[in-house]
Amino acid sequence: MSNHTIQNEQSPVSAGERKRVLILLFLAFFLYFFANFQRTVIPGAIFSELQKDLNTPAASITALGAFFMYVYAVSQLFSGILVDRYGGYRLMPFGGFLFCAGSILFPLGSTLPMLYASRVLTGIGASTIYLSVVKETKRAFPGSFGPAMGFAMLIGYAGSMAANAPFVGLIRHTGTDWKNALFFAGMILLGIWIIFLVLRFTVKMPEVTKSLFSFRAFVPAVKKHNWPLYLLSSISFAIFYCFQTVTGKKFLEDYCHISVLAAGWILTITGALSAFASFFSPILSKLSGNKRRPFMLAMGCGSLLATLIPLFALFFHISAPWLFTGALFLLALTANMTPVFLAILSETNPDRTLGACTSFSNFLAYMLVALLGTFAGILMDLFPPQIMEGVRIYGRNSYIAVYLFLTLLASIAFFCSLKVEETNGKEFIEE
Repeated sequence: MSNHTIQNEQSPVSAGERKRVLILLFLAFFLYFFANFQRTVIPGAIFSELQKDLNTPAASITALGAFFMYVYAVSQLFSGILVDRYGGYRLMPFGGFLFCAGSILFPLGSTLPMLYASRVLTGIGASTIYLSVVKETKRAFPGSFGPAMGFAMLIGYAGSMAANAPFVGLIRHTGTDWKNALFFAGMILLGIWIIFLVLRFTVKMPEVTKSLFSFRAFVPAVKKHNWPLYLLSSISFAIFYCFQTVTGKKFLEDYCHISVLAAGWILTITGALSAFASFFSPILSKLSGNKRRPFMLAMGCGSLLATLIPLFALFFHISAPWLFTGALFLLALTANMTPVFLAILSETNPDRTLGACTSFSNFLAYMLVALLGTFAGILMDLFPPQIMEGVRIYGRNSYIAVYLFLTLLASIAFFCSLKVEETNGKEFIEE
């Protein structure tokens, strides 16, 4: 049976309204593109430029990413409840407004407090977009949610990829600075949001439910058997995102002496590999007879190897770009197997608690991303950098401190992966 027929059986709509719904959903996907773009571009892609213009230590720059992530993480707990009650299309106009405001105000800011405030607005707004996209994709394609969500995630990952080499290349080839480029991106985002807002009033909204926010809803989510999964997924994801959005590009420039554009392309490729792993891991899991544990073991082993190998290289004064690039690629391929993780979560918890489990896991993952960003900046500043043409260049000791900390965390993820039990695709059965 076609998706169109399924949708009509649930709520009969005309062909014209169905078309408007699909256009609205497609616009929501592009808002998700910019959510990933904003999450990645600051500070990672323009770390050195921000530090040079603001003349401030690394901790202050990494805090720009951390402010976004702290707010984004906490907002996950509230956004899930609001989306369930009001629907994504009611929530996104408000969240989108905050998202646009923060994205446009950031390049206009001239002081750190103004920049931090704009990142808070951006984080709150962006937090409403992902869960809204999930909710409305499920409503639009109830019979083929997986492929439709996979398409949405590919567009989202494209935003992360665009935030590295394409964005850096745009700045260099047009002769503009990061402020003008980010302002232009913010104006494109604003245009998409305005079109979304207008079109939203032409589409019938679902009924408002009576679900209320209560922290007691998260009690089932924190059961003992879930914690190895939470820690494994959160730590692996956070380590990857710390490199992808905070320290990775800066490290490649400072220690491996790679050009700004080349470092950007490496981070762009890691984003593509992460999207590849997220898209194909559930397919491979299904082909293997619904095996889940091998993918979780790969996540734990990959994260540990991707931090341990560079740490030893740093100890022995090895700065070969291929070695660190290979470690980043390994991390990208193994750290983001979210669909398999969600499959295990759904197979080891009753349906009525799955929403709370997913919301809590998102909160934990992004809170850890924020904490890693904060500590990475503090660790980098433990050793004074060299200043060349106004740019702070951090040395080997700074990055040994960062990699040592990340390796310790990756060790926890590895041991958690050993505790994950195989479900073989069997659904949870309540006793």
